[in-house]
Amino acid sequence: MYDQSFNKKTLARVFQKLDFVGIKTSEELEAFRETMLNKALAVAASGFSKAANPLVSFPLHGRQVFMLPSLWDELVARQLCSNIKRTSKTASRGRAQIVSNLRLLIEEGVPFRVYRLDVKSFYESFKVSHVIAKVGELPVLSPLSKRLLHDLLGCHAALGGTGLPRGLALSAALSEYLMRDFDHKVSGHDDVFFFSRYVDDIIVVTSAREDAVVFVRQIENMLPSGLRLNPAKRQIEEAIDRVNPTKPTDATVHLFKFDYLGYSFRISEPVRDKNKGKQPGDQHRSVAVDIAAKKITRFKTRISRSFLDFSNTGDWLLLRDRIKFLTNNFSVYNAKAGGKKIAGIFYSYPLASSGAEGIASLDKFLRNAILSKNGRIASLSSAKLTGMQKRQLLSNSFAEGHAKASFVHFSGSRLKQIQECWKN
Repeated sequence: MYDQSFNKKTLARVFQKLDFVGIKTSEELEAFRETMLNKALAVAASGFSKAANPLVSFPLHGRQVFMLPSLWDELVARQLCSNIKRTSKTASRGRAQIVSNLRLLIEEGVPFRVYRLDVKSFYESFKVSHVIAKVGELPVLSPLSKRLLHDLLGCHAALGGTGLPRGLALSAALSEYLMRDFDHKVSGHDDVFFFSRYVDDIIVVTSAREDAVVFVRQIENMLPSGLRLNPAKRQIEEAIDRVNPTKPTDATVHLFKFDYLGYSFRISEPVRDKNKGKQPGDQHRSVAVDIAAKKITRFKTRISRSFLDFSNTGDWLLLRDRIKFLTNNFSVYNAKAGGKKIAGIFYSYPLASSGAEGIASLDKFLRNAILSKNGRIASLSSAKLTGMQKRQLLSNSFAEGHAKASFVHFSGSRLKQIQECWKN
């Protein structure tokens, strides 16, 4: 049986490797662990105090983000987060599974409508009274866990925060539990074929029989108290007719495109297949999955900053490693998972279609950055690159890194240097 208590054994379970960075000897490690556990036990016993507020806040991307700078407070919050996850039994599908299922559905040759919706100020908009009431409905959650959560939300409010403290893993676990009724209601709607929510990012695929304006209003009314949809980030697209294959000689008929979870989906009518019948669903729509435009822009920005930094420093080896890093795949240590995480052009976007236009555009952009003598950055960097160095850079390819899932390996210190010029 899962132990919800806050004791040395349970708190020791939530330590992460990064908590011990800089500690060299086993004696120092043991003394550090003991000190942190004793302080965490004291916090769990007395509760989080507004007088000595454990939270600090800082602005990030236009939002106020909160954190617990003291490890002993963080240990208590981690155990509290674990308790809420276990007792609420919330589980979310992975990004790859969501994207794969979505693609299969929108390939079907039947009418459908896609709603891309976003919850405005997601974490900040939850009403604390609603949060406390819903957590109170968890009969299995221990009274101490409920009290500590109440204390932490009070500390958050004392710093001017509203809703749930953005930045804490605890808030992510709480929001999943608080949104569970909403998820069930939308999924159970008669006209809904597919529903997915990734934090505040929502996608719904329907039969297209419903009234779109009424349906969006129904969705908003299903949200927990305080939450509202963001009209500025709303997108509604539809394939209102059955699939209509085109002749091989005709131009491609693009129906619409939308982005979701870092991917771009472009839906087109298929080319007529003489071996298929003419009944609805006998032929499938063409769906090209690519990297979303925002992510493509991020890659291009990093390429530009890499060449700009080279034009200032002349550090050829660092430029070479940055381009290798961008066009390939790599592994980094993930403190939350307690192990290595694989990422990169393929592993971050494994479902992008072969020959995706976005990936091809990255290779074109990189080639221009290497060879062009025009432009503010290229005019500065081109003169400093030798012909051999340009050939080495041209040997890197986003398309090849994605197709072959090729890997590069760098030390932690080198990774820090590589990523330095991309910050902010």
